[in-house]
Amino acid sequence: MKKIKIKLFHKIFIGLILGALIGFIFSTLGGEENATIAKCVPIFSFMGDLFLRLIRMVVVPLVFFSIISGVANLGDIRKLRSIGIKSIVFFFGTAFCAVTIGLVLAQIIQPGAGIQLGEITNSIEVKELPGIAETVLNFFPKNPIESMADGKMLHIISFSVFIGAALLMMGQRGKELIKLVDGASEVMFKITDIVVKVTPYGVFGLMAKATTKFGLKIFGPISKFIITDYLASFIHIAVVYSLVLFIFGKVNPLKFYKKAFQTWLVAFSTCSSMATLPVTMRIADEELGIPKENASFVLPLGATANMNGTSIYFGIIVLFAAQIYGIDLSFKMQALLVLQATLLSVGCAAVPQVGLLISIALLTGMGLPLDGIALVAGIYRIVDQAHTSTNALGDLVVATTVAGMEGDLDRDKFENGGMFRNNKIA
Repeated sequence: MKKIKIKLFHKIFIGLILGALIGFIFSTLGGEENATIAKCVPIFSFMGDLFLRLIRMVVVPLVFFSIISGVANLGDIRKLRSIGIKSIVFFFGTAFCAVTIGLVLAQIIQPGAGIQLGEITNSIEVKELPGIAETVLNFFPKNPIESMADGKMLHIISFSVFIGAALLMMGQRGKELIKLVDGASEVMFKITDIVVKVTPYGVFGLMAKATTKFGLKIFGPISKFIITDYLASFIHIAVVYSLVLFIFGKVNPLKFYKKAFQTWLVAFSTCSSMATLPVTMRIADEELGIPKENASFVLPLGATANMNGTSIYFGIIVLFAAQIYGIDLSFKMQALLVLQATLLSVGCAAVPQVGLLISIALLTGMGLPLDGIALVAGIYRIVDQAHTSTNALGDLVVATTVAGMEGDLDRDKFENGGMFRNNKIA
């Protein structure tokens, strides 16, 4: 009898649907207020937390060794400069488009119009918005070992780039060290292969827990906010990403989306760009034909600095807060918002709910009321799924486009490579 082979991609999708379905059923039966269901929630939490912990276990050494290896194997310091500049330009350019799309849709749909706030208390701590100088300084660590222990990805990335560049500049003397780093990078990829197999079960636990807690009741008074956020993300992917791929990368966007769908799905399920990074790096190499040295540099950098989905949210939340209280924002204020949100999206750290925290500082800086944040905080997990999946997909868009512009993209693999062929299990 022939064994049925189930692809990892299908298992993740099954986990997502089953988790959402079971969570919805549990929610209709009373959710966590039901004593029997309350006993199941810790099981869901355990499955999700175990998956995220395993990801956190591998992500720091994976990023550290892969970036050093990627930079050192570029072969020429000019190559590093070329790829780095192109990547940053696309990060800023797509973020600028994302904020603009969010603002335009918020003007059209008016998500905050007609909402009457009751007595809402804001329990989220407001953090001061860092200035430009402080934002730039935050890219570099005081103590790189401490930054690794704390998982500060911007610090790890910048330190790794310096090490890789130094090895590259050492020429023949650095080749033995590069071999050691390459070996360490391969070990981390093998460990990642093991961890990725847990993804369907982690996705199931995370989705089951979220839908058990929230159900459909959260879609009431701010349904227009959720619709606006998701629609803006869809437009950004369908228009901006497609144009970037087609015009600059010279690749077929539809083929790209078919191959990159697993990245979108894992990011949507986990709400974590870093949790998605191992899957993204595998797809870049095995499906899209992006050289490892390119992907090992651009993708970890993008997971921290390329936040297009979060940029969309910044544009929407500001108008949402203004519309609740009937405040008209001038064109000048909206233009300044686009510039500020673009800088913030590239400079913010890749930590859970960072968009929610930074949006509070953004509203405070503009003198807008914070009460609307309390509404959004209750459903932030739902909209953050759209943000994170858009962010993660954008990393692959930039990596593919830059590889295409550099002439490094394996176009035969991109056109003819089998979808997820290495992810089949019996």
